[in-house]
Amino acid sequence: MDSSTGGAASYLYEYRGLGEQPIACVAQTDQEQNQAFFRCAKWSPDGTTVATSSGDNALRLYNLSAAVMRFADHAEQKSEMCAPEVVVPHGETLLDYAWYPYMNQHDPATCCLVESMRDHPIQLRDSTSGGADSVRASYVAYDAKDVLMSASAVAFSADGASVLAGYAHHIARFDVQRPGLPVDLATTSPSRRSRDGMKGIVSCVAPPLGAAPSQTVACASFSGQLGLFHATGGLGSIAVWRVPEEYRGCGVTELRWAPNGVNLWAASRQSQYIVAWDVRDVRGPCAVLRRPCSTQQRMGFDFDSTGRHLVAGEMDGHVSIHDTTALDDARPVARLAAHGDLVAAVSTHPYYPLLATASGQRHFGDAHDDAPARPDHSLRIWSVPAGYIS
Repeated sequence: MDSSTGGAASYLYEYRGLGEQPIACVAQTDQEQNQAFFRCAKWSPDGTTVATSSGDNALRLYNLSAAVMRFADHAEQKSEMCAPEVVVPHGETLLDYAWYPYMNQHDPATCCLVESMRDHPIQLRDSTSGGADSVRASYVAYDAKDVLMSASAVAFSADGASVLAGYAHHIARFDVQRPGLPVDLATTSPSRRSRDGMKGIVSCVAPPLGAAPSQTVACASFSGQLGLFHATGGLGSIAVWRVPEEYRGCGVTELRWAPNGVNLWAASRQSQYIVAWDVRDVRGPCAVLRRPCSTQQRMGFDFDSTGRHLVAGEMDGHVSIHDTTALDDARPVARLAAHGDLVAAVSTHPYYPLLATASGQRHFGDAHDDAPARPDHSLRIWSVPAGYIS
């Protein structure tokens, strides 16, 4: 599918009429159930592939271009099972990954993503193969004691020229075409004892969107703080603030810019809320919506292409859709019974009204009375009713 063709389409989403059957589905086998629960799922920028990470530390790539094209051509939609085209196992925990922003399956040079692992350098990996030769480049950062740091969060800049990474007390910017050391490495706090700056491990990095004021990079940490940093010029700090105690939970695990480039949304583990700030005035949240979360696991959320609807996974297997223009009503505008287990990730298609959801969590026998009898570790693609607008 050509991204330039898909990018011309614009849809007005109507989430109240979600279908009852997914158009594509992936379910882990019984042997994989306990370890291969899905942690994250992300559509590729060209909308043909979904990349997932799972509890067995494997990166899996699912080519869904056939299902997407059938949807685009208004062909009869039938639920189908699909298998990963590429499986990349890792010996250590896969911490984060991000697609190259101009990825297009018709241009092999752009088919890549960046990934970070515990106790390993950041790697730029070819997404068309999973062997050892699929690593195109490595990026590494060291602390003051010359010890290798593990990136907890990675992302590409909007122009694809840089890789941004979050470490313990540090953020870094790498030149994609210059493997090795970062071109910028900044500390998020003057010292461990200092009360200034952003403390702890940087858990999320959100590069600026095209409309973001001052072209700022947003970061968050497991200490419950958020910060804005210059995208260029040494990654200097602009502002640092803390999530209010009533919304804080146990550290921010998800951070996203709204499509307007002004509102910054954050979700924390073991928190019942997703909170937004207007970055022009961060003295207090500008919006709060309720999403129950009592787990340490990351639970993602995403926006549709219009930016009006926020889609979030829930612990009971539902996906809730919230209208960000009418948050005075705490109830979601729609809820989809998507899975039989915790929905760890949701990802909206970049061009078409399609939604990818991934579920699963680690279960420990009878340790949790509320755990399902048969865990549901699956990836599903849903069709969202929408009207075309030019």
